[in-house]
Formats: sequence, C-alpha cells, structure tokens
Amino acid sequence: MRSGDHSGMKAILLFLVGVLILFSIGYYINKGVCDAKTSDIGFAHRFSIMGNCQIEITPGHWIPLDNYYFQQQ
Repeated sequence: MRSGDHSGMKAILLFLVGVLILFSIGYYINKGVCDAKTSDIGFAHRFSIMGNCQIEITPGHWIPLDNYYFQQQ
C-alpha cells in the first residue's frame, strides 16, 4: 500500500471516532435534560434515541413528554 492510502484510512477513522464522541455527548446531554424536566412531575420516565424523553402515565403506557399537558385545577 502506498502511504497515501494509509492517510485516507486514518482520516476516515478519526472522522468516525469524532462522530461517535459527539453522538455520545449529545445523548448524555439530552438524557440529562429529560431527567431535569421530569424530576418534579411524579411519573416514571425514560430516554431513548428513537423515542426521546417519555413518561409512563399508566403502567406500560409511555407517551412523549412533549405530548403531556398538566392543567392545575
């Protein structure tokens, strides 16, 4: 292999490592935001990449936190 082939592979590897690091940071920031938003509402909550921040309003029934509306009476 020529040395140019190795530098291309190194660039791709560094790019993929950078993407993985940024993805991980974003995941943990969003999880922390979800934890903070749900800390005082009294529902079980979870965070996933596909479902974002969700709360369990009844056993086994999860909805996106953005769809939950609390109205004080």
